[in-house]
Amino acid sequence: MRNIKFLFKSVIIALSILAIGLSSCKKSKPEEAKPIDSETLKRLYYIYRDGAIDECKLNGEIIYCGQYNNVSDGSRYVYEKGGKLIGACNYRSPKPDTICQQITDCETIYRIKDNFWGLPEVDKYELGK
Repeated sequence: MRNIKFLFKSVIIALSILAIGLSSCKKSKPEEAKPIDSETLKRLYYIYRDGAIDECKLNGEIIYCGQYNNVSDGSRYVYEKGGKLIGACNYRSPKPDTICQQITDCETIYRIKDNFWGLPEVDKYELGK
């Protein structure tokens, strides 16, 4: 009888340890957030596939900025989330669009490898795949 109690306690302890171990397993990481308008990004990628695309905010709304990978044109072109061009930020011109000073929270979501800026390649939403 004593052996049965010992065996029963051992099984309970083993099951408890197993349950604790399984509950502490790491959960799979959540899927990467998708862009607001993937069709817009596909069009912008077509235009700026040899440059860079930033995801920014303008008055709390997500916008996109595209930039060519070249020395002669330091401009960033600003697009609303539907893909309409709403401004150009050419800081070499005497007066860039006023929208350029209102853009905040920019994150590069695409940048070509071996770029003019000497920065690392980025493809957050796998636009180039």
